[in-house]
Amino acid sequence: MHYFSWLLDLFPVFLLGGLFGGGQPKQSAEEKALAKSQKEAVDVGVGGAKEDIPAARKALQDPLKFFQALLTGDRNTVMDVLGPEIKTLTAQYETAARSTEEFAPRGGGRTAVLEELPSKKAGDIATMVGGARREGAAGVTDIAQIFANLGVGELGVGASTAGTARSQAISDIERQRQDQAAAGQAIGGLIAVLVGL
Repeated sequence: MHYFSWLLDLFPVFLLGGLFGGGQPKQSAEEKALAKSQKEAVDVGVGGAKEDIPAARKALQDPLKFFQALLTGDRNTVMDVLGPEIKTLTAQYETAARSTEEFAPRGGGRTAVLEELPSKKAGDIATMVGGARREGAAGVTDIAQIFANLGVGELGVGASTAGTARSQAISDIERQRQDQAAAGQAIGGLIAVLVGL
């Protein structure tokens, strides 16, 4: 009985030491190396994303504003974009008008052509402006897709990081359970030996 009372005195120490005093389970060298490489990969990925994503967002703001202005039909932006083309088109119509005035025979045909040129020019300019609005819509859509891809990438990095942390935590919990079970078996074996004495 003397052995049994001594065992009862030490039982709480063994039990608490096995269950709670062990702290974090010991990792093998391979597990430590794997955890280190995973952490480095996450750090590189997250660190790069923290720099690249805000830089990409900032770089895309001006093109987005530009395409939005085209899409809304902002006259100043459209004229800035189409200025060279409109200038070329105007020069072509002025050349056509001069040629008609100089070389076309006088009469109704010449007059009809000269009267028709300004409306054709206005129609061509309107077509250009409409094209600019389509380009604006396409540009806004493209940039929106880039932002969506950035968002998906951010979610992917977050999910990957969370998944890695979760897997590591589950692995640590499982290892701790195994250590506790082994400690319980050892204590049970010790009790059986001591009780058998």
